Amino acid sequence: MRRQIKTLEIFPGPGRAPSSRDGLPRHTAVALAFELGLDRIRKNAAGMRRRYASARGLLVNIGAGPHGKAGWVNVDVAAHPNVDCLYDCRRSLPFADRSVRGIFCEHFLEHLDYTEEVPYFLSECLRVLEPGGAIRIVVPDIRRYMEAYVRGGWKRLEKIRPLKPGRRDAYFGCRYNTRMELLNVVLRQGHQHKFGYDLETLRFLLERYGFAKIARRSFGRSASPELLLDAPFRASESLYVEAARPGRRAALSVRARKRIIE
Repeated sequence: MRRQIKTLEIFPGPGRAPSSRDGLPRHTAVALAFELGLDRIRKNAAGMRRRYASARGLLVNIGAGPHGKAGWVNVDVAAHPNVDCLYDCRRSLPFADRSVRGIFCEHFLEHLDYTEEVPYFLSECLRVLEPGGAIRIVVPDIRRYMEAYVRGGWKRLEKIRPLKPGRRDAYFGCRYNTRMELLNVVLRQGHQHKFGYDLETLRFLLERYGFAKIARRSFGRSASPELLLDAPFRASESLYVEAARPGRRAALSVRARKRIIE
C-alpha cells in the first residue's frame, strides 16, 4: 500500500498540466505545456513583423498582461482584452529598427533566462529604439527582500510583499510557513522566474548592451513621464530603472549578442 504523503504547496502554479504519479513531475509538465503552447504564437511571428514594418514612433508595453493601455502596442504571450500583439519576445521583437520611442517593461525581465535570453532581449530593445528613446524596466527588488530577511522577523517582509492573515500571499493565496519559502516564491515563482535583480546587475546589463543615461527611478517618477504605466500594487517590492539609446548609435551587431557568462 502506497503511503499518503502530505505535500508542500508553496506556489500553486498557473493553469493545469498533465501529470501522473509515475510520470513527469508537475513542475516539469507545467513548464513543458507552457512552451508547447507558444508554438502557435511563434508560427505567427512573421505576420506580426509585417504588421509593424512601417510603424514609427511607437510606445511599446512588453509583458502587458491584463494591464494594456490604449495608444500603446501591448505585447504578451497570453491573450488579454488590451493585448494587440501576441509575440514571444525572448529572442526578437517585431518592430523595425529605430521605430520605437519608448518601452515599458514591468515584471517581465525576471522571466527571461539570464544567459541565453536576456542578451537577445536587451539587444533587440536597443535596436528598435529611436536615438534618445527610453526604456523603463521594473523588476522585483531582490536586495530589498534580502535585507528584510536578514534583519529577521516578518514585519519587514510584510511591508514589501502584501500578505493576508495567516501569512497568505495576497497575489497567489499560498500560505508561507517560513520566510525562506516567501523568498523562493519571489525568486522562482514556480517555473516562471529565472533570475533575481538588484541595481548593480541591471546597470551592468544595460551598459553591456549599449544603453546610456542609466538611472534608478521610483514609483510614479520618470525622466520620460509618458512611460509611467507603473502598477501601484507592485510599488512596495519593485526596483525601477531607466536607460536610453545613445543618439545616432548604430544597432548592435550579431556578435554583440553573446552569453553574459562565458
